[in-house]
Amino acid sequence: MNTTAAMRFTAVPILLVALTGFGRAQSVASNESEEAAKKEVLKMGDQLNEARKTKDRAALDRILADRLSWIARGDRLNKSQVIADFLADNLRFKYFAHDNVKVDIFGNTAVVTGHSTSVLEYKGKLFDAPRLFSEVYVKMDGRWQMVIHHVSDLAKTEAKTEANLKP
Repeated sequence: MNTTAAMRFTAVPILLVALTGFGRAQSVASNESEEAAKKEVLKMGDQLNEARKTKDRAALDRILADRLSWIARGDRLNKSQVIADFLADNLRFKYFAHDNVKVDIFGNTAVVTGHSTSVLEYKGKLFDAPRLFSEVYVKMDGRWQMVIHHVSDLAKTEAKTEANLKP
């Protein structure tokens, strides 16, 4: 084997090892970036809930995208309608609780899903059934904005009492 062939034979495995290491480094950086994005999106959700409670119009305007689609309680609302509901106290939480919240990142898009047992009053009507929710955030102009909020009501489960356990 001549020296050129030997160098090629040796260089290929070294190059493969180097590229594999580079790929792993990119993967670690990507995972760290994705985790940071998830935290940013969850923080936006917290800021939205705080802005709703304090009626902070500027924060609501910043967090909710101009082309927002908000689907809940049989209504499909746009950004101005949602903000108006928050500011007019049409939506009042009596109890607020989310669990099993999961965030998935797809480039500049984040999908948040979870379960809610919140109890709320909307335009005088009480909503106390558990719900599943999904929210979509898109990173626009360097910040995460909510573009979709969707709620699906779940059936209330009947309480197990002695009266309804008897045949």
